Amino acid sequence: MISAADILAARLLVVDDDPDALRSLEQMLTAAGFGDVVATSDPRAVEGLHREQDFDAILLDVHMPYMDGFEVMESLKPFERGGYLPVLALTAEPGHRTRALRYGAKDFLRKPFDPEELLLRVRNLLEVRLLYKDREAAAAGAAAG
Repeated sequence: MISAADILAARLLVVDDDPDALRSLEQMLTAAGFGDVVATSDPRAVEGLHREQDFDAILLDVHMPYMDGFEVMESLKPFERGGYLPVLALTAEPGHRTRALRYGAKDFLRKPFDPEELLLRVRNLLEVRLLYKDREAAAAGAAAG
């Protein structure tokens, strides 16, 4: 059973090139009780950060310089092969929602978003991620036993 404490202990990565939006998202998540929130404004850093820290979920702005969110999601696909990595795409463009889902986002929110809805969607994504990890651990234990 996944507890609220398990969800709040999850590792989150927030990616947005707007410093105000980045700070707001980070504050919103920490105020909600998430204890391990990493933020970056550089989409080029996402793959390396995830490789180092194995995030449980990524909140990703779609419209960014250097590398848009679709390119970031493409770079994360190898991590999906070994597990379930939920990406919550954040976008102000209506046409980006379905494109984000095609590129691998598990959910999306249109900017500006309702803070309560954001937190509920993050919790839902994390619950699925943690259930997936529990199932994988149980399957590995059964195979070893």
